[in-house]
Amino acid sequence: MDSEQDGETDEPTASQSTMPGSSVAALGAIVAGALVLQVAGTILNTLVPLSLALAKQSPLLIGLVGSAYSVGFLWGCFKLPPLIRRIGHIRAFAVFASLQTMSTISIALLPAELWIVPRLVMGLAAAGHGICIESWISGQAHPSQRGRIFGLYQILNRVALIASQLAVGYAAIAMESMLLLAAMAFSTALIPVCLTRARGPDSSEAVTLKLRLLWTQAPAAVIGCLYVGLMGGPLVNVAPAYGILIGLDQKAATLLTASVQIGALLLQWPTGLLADRLDSRIIMLAAAGTVIAALVALGVSLHLGALHLPGLLALFAIVGAGSIPLYTVAVTHAFVRLKDEQPVALSAGLLFLWGVGSTIGPLASSAAMQVVGPQGLPIYFAVLSIGLCVFLVIRLVRKPAPAPVESSRDARPISVPGMGSRLTPLK
Repeated sequence: MDSEQDGETDEPTASQSTMPGSSVAALGAIVAGALVLQVAGTILNTLVPLSLALAKQSPLLIGLVGSAYSVGFLWGCFKLPPLIRRIGHIRAFAVFASLQTMSTISIALLPAELWIVPRLVMGLAAAGHGICIESWISGQAHPSQRGRIFGLYQILNRVALIASQLAVGYAAIAMESMLLLAAMAFSTALIPVCLTRARGPDSSEAVTLKLRLLWTQAPAAVIGCLYVGLMGGPLVNVAPAYGILIGLDQKAATLLTASVQIGALLLQWPTGLLADRLDSRIIMLAAAGTVIAALVALGVSLHLGALHLPGLLALFAIVGAGSIPLYTVAVTHAFVRLKDEQPVALSAGLLFLWGVGSTIGPLASSAAMQVVGPQGLPIYFAVLSIGLCVFLVIRLVRKPAPAPVESSRDARPISVPGMGSRLTPLK
């Protein structure tokens, strides 16, 4: 009964007709909702610290407001999977969108000293949305297509992120109006998800995935998610400061972050495609090796004084391309190793690991710059990438890639309830 109320109705019977289609079409609603959420979230993530800085609030308050979001996100990764399992993906998505809308409006009503509370709630809801979206995509996608579908989702997500950042930077709109736009976007994200007749992924009764189990079954996925968080956080939040410290002006320094995003965008689809066809550990090893090569070229060029802005942007784009898309590879690897049995709990665990890395990364890289100077940032990146390569080589030597095993989902096409059809995966 609950599933019918949630829009996640029973599957059609075998006697019903068959209609050709694809897993991409069945996942279109959740991807559309995710893109709108990305727009709203980017507006808030850019607007809140900018507004606090322009209001001359203390750095401590700015840091606490930012940390509140991260704490809420990590907390949500642990606490929300049982709720999603109990009420279903669609109703859970609606609950989290309502929390995001309410929190966004409350920022306009509360003094800056109390913004910690709505940002904590936003982080919690963002974790819930992330679990819903990624478990829906990874749990429903055909195993032979999972990397490509997840990669396509990440590409669209990154395009929305870049567009939203540019909008916040160049739109001459008052803060209150921007907050209203973000609240409208959070509410709009509900429309495609609530109108879909496709069912969300099935989930087992066990919705709490122990990180120890994830480490035992897919250690490369654990390290991969941590690596992406540890690299991505500083690439977004610390790279502009690095540019200023090495002598770039403000405009050129901000281009470093843009080059990282563009590099990740260009390599996202090829990386997802390879994740469906090759051992994920080999892909991660090659990507991390590329990052190391780019960082060595950066260090040599700076030492010789031969590095100009285009070359610097190109090298940071390579670093972004070799690190950020690896989250797709890690997710694909985890779902292959754990046989798709717990999509909600598995997605929560992977998001938690990424969130831990994203929380620690900016602090660790800033500390490295404090001790070593500006070049502490590329040194930090190099140490992480070398560590990942060493780990992957050890894993490949000790445990070569197993023979392909047909997943339990291989023979089960995606269903669209109420339409008298079954969608067959693309070949």
